[in-house]
Amino acid sequence: MTASISRGEEVPGIDYNEGMTHHTKQTLIQMLRLGAGVILAVGIAHEAGLSNSYSAGTIALITLLTSKRESLRQSVWRIVTFFITAGITFLTGLFTPYPIITFGLTVMLLYLICEKLDILPVLAVNGVICAHFVTMGQFSWTMLLDEFLMVLTGVASALVCGQIYSGKNARAQLRRRMKRDDRILADWLSALADQLGKGSVALPELAGYERQLKEDLRLAVNYTENSYAAHAEYFAEYFEMRIKQVEVLKNLEWELANYQVPPAQSQVITEFIRYLARYVCEMNEPTAQETQLQRLLQELRHETLPRTREEFEHRAILYHILMTIREFISLKRQFVDGLSEKQKEAYWRQDD
Repeated sequence: MTASISRGEEVPGIDYNEGMTHHTKQTLIQMLRLGAGVILAVGIAHEAGLSNSYSAGTIALITLLTSKRESLRQSVWRIVTFFITAGITFLTGLFTPYPIITFGLTVMLLYLICEKLDILPVLAVNGVICAHFVTMGQFSWTMLLDEFLMVLTGVASALVCGQIYSGKNARAQLRRRMKRDDRILADWLSALADQLGKGSVALPELAGYERQLKEDLRLAVNYTENSYAAHAEYFAEYFEMRIKQVEVLKNLEWELANYQVPPAQSQVITEFIRYLARYVCEMNEPTAQETQLQRLLQELRHETLPRTREEFEHRAILYHILMTIREFISLKRQFVDGLSEKQKEAYWRQDD
């Protein structure tokens, strides 16, 4: 028999230091990416004889502060908006002899453009480029080429060093966490069934499990943003589904703690929850569980009508609790139905 989990206890099976350990690793990797990117950009710019070699390092730094996917997007826009910045700075400079006014007007117009194109993160680098232009006082092809190579060196160095990310290791860790979380959820349901079977009001705790799921979701989102793999969002969607199920289980806990469920009806709930616990796994399509629950609801509808108010209340409570359980199952059904055949092929039939 599965040991019960009292309220306030930490959920067995969760390593509460694992999230911190992973965070430490991610911090070290990010430090390595930033350091390597800055050094590479400044080194190349210096060797190429560019006038603002450290600005190239700053561009690499800003670009590396985002995910791999976002870095690529911003890098493309930094190249495109470089020419926009040069053009606006040149044109505004024709209308005013004051560099400070030229700088202010250019930044205002660049903000408008970046806001409309939803690329505000690239504005800072363009501000630096504009500052270089107005500081030099006059435009020349040599100056324009020098600034362009500075931007190109910064973004190229960032894209190269941004590849310092172990997608395979992250994927393997997500797999381990999914299996662990499913095992914990199955144990939790078994513990709930045991407590109901004993008639105990001390129901299992969910807070620790929910915290761990949210930490796992953060890891999955990080993997999605730093991976070019097809359907990389699968893991994040899976943890989101489990978090939603936890919300449903909280409602179920409240109902069981606050409603008086007669022993006969409590046994029906207990047996179904224990049955449900056996099918908590990633690749389970909940068809059998839906059929079993539908059978219980059909039996409930065909029972003799309640004769007293108390019998009516007990029947309503049982029906309400079964509908809550159906919501729990339907969340897995929605997740499964949302998967394409290619996703099932990639994640359900392939060894990671």
